[in-house]
Amino acid sequence: MALILKRSGRKNRNAYRKERSAHARTAGSAAWGGGTARHSGKTRVKRWKIQLNSLKTVAAFLSLTLITMTTLAGVCALSLWLYETAITSEFFATRHVDVTGNVRLSREMVLQYGGISEGVNSLSMSIAEIERRLLQTPWVEEVSVKRLLPDRFVIRVKERMPSFWVQRDSILYYANERGEIIAPVESENFLSLPTLSIEKGAEDALPYLSRLMQDLHRGVLPVEVGAIASVSLSLGRGVEIYLEDRELRLAIATDDWSGNLARMSVALGDLARRYELKNVREMRAVSGNVWVILNRPA
Repeated sequence: MALILKRSGRKNRNAYRKERSAHARTAGSAAWGGGTARHSGKTRVKRWKIQLNSLKTVAAFLSLTLITMTTLAGVCALSLWLYETAITSEFFATRHVDVTGNVRLSREMVLQYGGISEGVNSLSMSIAEIERRLLQTPWVEEVSVKRLLPDRFVIRVKERMPSFWVQRDSILYYANERGEIIAPVESENFLSLPTLSIEKGAEDALPYLSRLMQDLHRGVLPVEVGAIASVSLSLGRGVEIYLEDRELRLAIATDDWSGNLARMSVALGDLARRYELKNVREMRAVSGNVWVILNRPA
């Protein structure tokens, strides 16, 4: 039976299936190849779009940067022009300078030390420089400078107030109430003050100078500051005051400053009431007592 079918030319079932499967595979391969080509074209288009978008982003960034830089350059140029115009304008010329707090320094001296001149453009002068120059002067302890546009300055100074004369290397100086040197004594700023002398080893008594001046101004001791000719600091006598008009020396020990000062004040008042103060040459307040030394009879 099998031989008869073979001779008649009929194909085997298995052979037919193999041929059909091969044809299907060939057709499928052709179809897949066409899809791959289409996919590759779409990929290139997407890449071109990405590159184009990147170029647009870079161009936008560069444009924004250029605009920003141009704007900043314009603002800087305008600001510079406005500043140069302002510092040369007569509208801002200095016409008024108010000075307060000065005692020893005259208004003209403050302007000179600070480098301020009326008529000069107020914007061209540095406030920090004016304050620095004034603080470099020996008399100025604190300073505040304000500029009030368009044409006014307000200067407030706190001076170092002199309380004594101090001699150093044959030169007479002003000194404050702590004995610190301020400036040389000159005719243009002359002020008569007590002479201060400090014995070697008596530097520890320097803080009592300020206490003495404060007590004198408060009236704790019945002595006028203007009547004091000299003040001395010594190890054995403490703080010694010499009253030239009465030729009287007052020595106050520092071991009990407040108590000694109070006892000295009581003794001075008692002697004055009895009209016996003119006979006294020296008084010493020490160790809770007041010692009185009378003038020697002629």
